[in-house]
Amino acid sequence: MVIRVFNADDHPILRKGVSDLIVQTEGLEWVGSAENGKDARDKIKAIKPDVAILDIEMPIMTGMDAAKELLTEGISTKFILLTLFKDQSFLNRALQIGIKGYLLKESSEKEIIECIHFVNEGKAYVNASMTQYIVHQEDKENDILGLLSNHEINILKLISRQKTSAEIADMLFISPKTVSNHRTNISKKLNLTREQNGLLKWAIKNRNLLE
Repeated sequence: MVIRVFNADDHPILRKGVSDLIVQTEGLEWVGSAENGKDARDKIKAIKPDVAILDIEMPIMTGMDAAKELLTEGISTKFILLTLFKDQSFLNRALQIGIKGYLLKESSEKEIIECIHFVNEGKAYVNASMTQYIVHQEDKENDILGLLSNHEINILKLISRQKTSAEIADMLFISPKTVSNHRTNISKKLNLTREQNGLLKWAIKNRNLLE
């Protein structure tokens, strides 16, 4: 099955280079491009490509923000960031948002094509020089779990299974108020932001660490 690919970059030469690579690669179909984040967001929403390759830094709206908005809305498109930034904070944020691919602009054509196929299948693909950050991030997350009590970890496991505070209270024979207090304390220990449903999102994303 042909993979429909969209790309966006504010640098014309780089944008054309990726577009040409898609056009020339068997099994891929180029379905459009954009030169800024807002235009990319609008076109992706209309075209609904299988995969979108976005530069991070673009005028009006960043590629990261465009992808985040579309993913929040539930679009099925898989996203790849193609960037100059060899930065752990950008990588971590991208993975948290749900972006599947992270490539540096120094990546070879082979890596870009391989990444498109991986991401289209729902797999994560990160530039080889960035994988060290993923290992460090996993170590950090395991260290963070060490800050939680066994009782808090049990509550976090139930949250990861999308149990409500009332359901957790019934299962653990405690009051909903106590569950609420535990949720607040866990959020502080995990250093989560005030993002809506932040604890639930973290628990679901890291469910494998809790099993």
